[in-house]
Amino acid sequence: MFPRQLIASLIVGLCLLVLIVRMVQRGHMDIAYCWLWLGIGGGICAVVLHYDWLVGLSDLIGSKTPTTTLFLLGFVVLLLLCLQFSLVISTHRRQIKRLTQHVAMLDSRAGSSGDGGSRTQEQPGSPS
Repeated sequence: MFPRQLIASLIVGLCLLVLIVRMVQRGHMDIAYCWLWLGIGGGICAVVLHYDWLVGLSDLIGSKTPTTTLFLLGFVVLLLLCLQFSLVISTHRRQIKRLTQHVAMLDSRAGSSGDGGSRTQEQPGSPS
């Protein structure tokens, strides 16, 4: 790897690590979702500092060039991101379903508790 490529790649990896840590510190990203991104940043730095590992992995999987291995690893990372997002969406969907069922039960109890079920809600900003 050429020195300019090494320095540029190392800067990108370190910037990604710093960005993720800062986002977690400021509360923009939950710590539960930062591990994959920290792994990506660490992986970039590891590949830059130990390029021979990438060449060895390329030989191990039968790839002709390390570039092909990088594209394969990038594709695997995208698949892992999709899997993580699918898990989060599924969890949120189940939580929303339970919450709406709970709210419906509370509405049912409040409706049958004494006002005959004739509850009207005023919308904010609407004339009475």
